[in-house]
Amino acid sequence: MQTESDWAVVKTLIRRRVSIGSNATILAGVTIGEGALVGAGAVVTRDVPPHAVVAGVPARRIGDARRPRR
Repeated sequence: MQTESDWAVVKTLIRRRVSIGSNATILAGVTIGEGALVGAGAVVTRDVPPHAVVAGVPARRIGDARRPRR
């Protein structure tokens, strides 16, 4: 059986004005920057920069949330 000494607490940080889509998975130890958008079903394995739009498995940057869509 596992005991308390077998676990490590790892901080995950979600900044302000972040939008996370349904069923997205955020791994421990990741930081999601201010104003970022995480697509539904995405698996975030690395830090997401501020204002980035990420999607996919693993999540990759596909845009910038500050730019209007055409």
